[in-house]
Amino acid sequence: LVMITAGDFIDATFGVAFGISTMAAAGFGQCCSDVVGVTSGGIVDASVSKLNLPRHNLSPDQLDLGISRRWSTFGACSGVLLGCLLGMSCLFFMDTDRSEKARKAKELQSIFESVMGDGANDTFNAERTTLFMLDEEKKELWSQVATGVAGIIKCSVDEGIAGACAKTGEVFNIPDVYKDDRFNQTVDKITGFVTRSILAHPIKNAEGEVVGVIQVCNKKNDDGTPGQFNDFDEKLVRMLASHVASFISVVDGDDD
Repeated sequence: LVMITAGDFIDATFGVAFGISTMAAAGFGQCCSDVVGVTSGGIVDASVSKLNLPRHNLSPDQLDLGISRRWSTFGACSGVLLGCLLGMSCLFFMDTDRSEKARKAKELQSIFESVMGDGANDTFNAERTTLFMLDEEKKELWSQVATGVAGIIKCSVDEGIAGACAKTGEVFNIPDVYKDDRFNQTVDKITGFVTRSILAHPIKNAEGEVVGVIQVCNKKNDDGTPGQFNDFDEKLVRMLASHVASFISVVDGDDD
C-alpha cells in the first residue's frame, strides 16, 4: 500500500515536474515502503504483544522439524500474499492514467506555447483557445491547455461541439452555439464563462485519424463587439492544427 501510494504520488508530482519515468517513481515508492517498514516494525511488534495472543509453546527441536518449517514457510508466504493483495486494492480507487495525462499535458503545453504562445487569442481575436486530446479508449476529450483555465478539463466525445468535431473529423464554425443542439451548456454553467461562437478543427495524425481538437471560442470584432469566425480564421486554425499534429507525432514517437 505504501509503495503504490508513494509511487503514484511521486509519479504525479515530481515525475511530471522533472520528467521522472514511471519506473523510477515506482523505485522511489519502494524505497519509501522499505523505510516505513523498518521504522514501523517495532510499533507493530509492540501492538501485537499487547493483544496477548496465545504462543505456540513449541520447543526449539519441535520448531526444527520438517513439518514445522513447512507450515512456517506456508504461513509467511500466505501473510505476504494477503498483504500484497490488500495493498493493491487501492488500485481500484486510483486513476492510473492521471500521471501519464499530466505528463503529456505538460509536453502539449510546451507545444502549444511554441506554436501560438500567449497570442493565440490575439491571433484569432477571440476570448479562449483550447487544445483537446482524444482518449480513444475512454471515448473522452481532455485538456490542460486552455487559455484562462487551470487544471485538466474532461468531456465525453458524445457531448459538445468539440466532441462532435472529434467524432466526425469535420470543421465546425458555429456563430451562435446556444442555437445548436450539440452544444453542452453545462460547462458554461459550471465555469461562469459565456460561450457565444465556436470554431472547432480536428487534429489528425499521418493515418488521417483524429487525435485531438482545437477549439476557439467567442470571436470579437475590432471594436470588441461579438463577431463571427470567417474563412480566414478557418485557414489559421487549419494551419495551427497541422503544426500541432506534427509536434504531437514527435511527442508520441511516431515521427521517423
